[in-house]
Amino acid sequence: MRSDYITVTQVSGINGPGDDSFMKKTFSIKTLGCKLNQYESALIARQLAECGWEARPFGEAVDVVIINTCTVTDRSDKKCRNYIRQGARFSRLGGAVVTGCMVERDRDGTAGMKEALAVFGNGEKRSMARMITSLMELSGPRYKDSGADGSAEAPAIKADGPFGDDEFDESAVAPLYRTRAYLRVQDGCDGACSYCVVPSVRGAPRSRPLARVLEHARRLIDAGCPELVLTGITIGRYESGGADLAALVEAIAALDGDFRVRVTSVEPTHVTDRLIGLLGLPGVCRHIHLPLQSGSDRVLKAMNRPYTAGRYMDIVERIRERDRDIAIGTDIIVGFPGEGDDDFAATLDMVGRAGFAYVHQFAFSPRTGTPASSITPCAGRATIERGERLRRLAMETGLEYRRRFEGAELWCVIERSDGRANMAISDNYIRIRLSGVQADDAREARIARVRLVRAGHDANIGEMARQATL
Repeated sequence: MRSDYITVTQVSGINGPGDDSFMKKTFSIKTLGCKLNQYESALIARQLAECGWEARPFGEAVDVVIINTCTVTDRSDKKCRNYIRQGARFSRLGGAVVTGCMVERDRDGTAGMKEALAVFGNGEKRSMARMITSLMELSGPRYKDSGADGSAEAPAIKADGPFGDDEFDESAVAPLYRTRAYLRVQDGCDGACSYCVVPSVRGAPRSRPLARVLEHARRLIDAGCPELVLTGITIGRYESGGADLAALVEAIAALDGDFRVRVTSVEPTHVTDRLIGLLGLPGVCRHIHLPLQSGSDRVLKAMNRPYTAGRYMDIVERIRERDRDIAIGTDIIVGFPGEGDDDFAATLDMVGRAGFAYVHQFAFSPRTGTPASSITPCAGRATIERGERLRRLAMETGLEYRRRFEGAELWCVIERSDGRANMAISDNYIRIRLSGVQADDAREARIARVRLVRAGHDANIGEMARQATL
């Protein structure tokens, strides 16, 4: 389940001081984009809660509405601007506080929106509670910084301190949900993909110190969180005092407690044999996400991706040799400028050979200012048709992978109900709907054994196994 807003009641211990909420200031957060943005929304929510603010769902009337933006494509910007306008209507101050990558890419343009109350860059998220509180004290009914010509634009308030030198203790950030916690280990990227703007809005790679990551992990485990999901922009570039990503995973998995750690998206060129060897060991999920983007060497070169299709398949084969049951997921862009029928056929061949557990596919959408945005795009009809063909193949490869586990018992984290049944997610990333169980038998936020009864396109059905609890 995706997070569109943060609520205080979702996370144990996030409430601010005192029990009387009569005079509490209220806020809501709308989060767009990646897992790291979701983590940072939790960071902002925790800061505000510790200052006595109360979180409400996005869409309710509150004192302050915060929009945490994404700018990966031009379409993303349009979506963010719509939410800024919508959020302004819910704010008693008459405008939205805007943060995130769209601010980093176009700070002046974002601040110039009449619905923007204030703008904060990514590096300022750790100080937002203090700055929002100051803004409230200054604002009165509405705060706008008027220029010499009398025009109004949102103040671009800045905070001091590089990554790792936090004003707010990041280890105090609670999970978005009690069942799975995003654990930020890294930020930034130094890649040069021809379609991507992320390096310019997230900056160069920098890693959170190992001791701070372990302290944060320890707090989450002690709070009863059964799964820690490592997140960042390029987590494969993690480095702290000589410790790389594999060493970090080992160190977290060695902590005491009933929990597991999940490695998410790792660039293919950052995968090491040591990291592969950890997948599926006690405390480490049998799952890794390896972005492919295209199975065509010609398209990969045009994308400026630093590998070939052959090198990618070599990594997949090394993972399969380690354990054929490890779930491998991927990202694929359909309709990249210049992609021909033969290029797309190569992508389909790669999907079939790799046997991905799932595919996140995206129709190419240009990002103004990137090299790829100046190239004539593929015809819309061709992109749509190719997307449908890829979707059908990915559904079949995913189902084939899941069917291998029918009748098997899998270690799962029990999640909240989807409205019809309790849900569980296995260590190899299979989402399972539980049937025929009492609520007490499938309590949220614990690791238990679940038998996969039937895998399907629409849903995977399972049941609690005997002696299920870890």
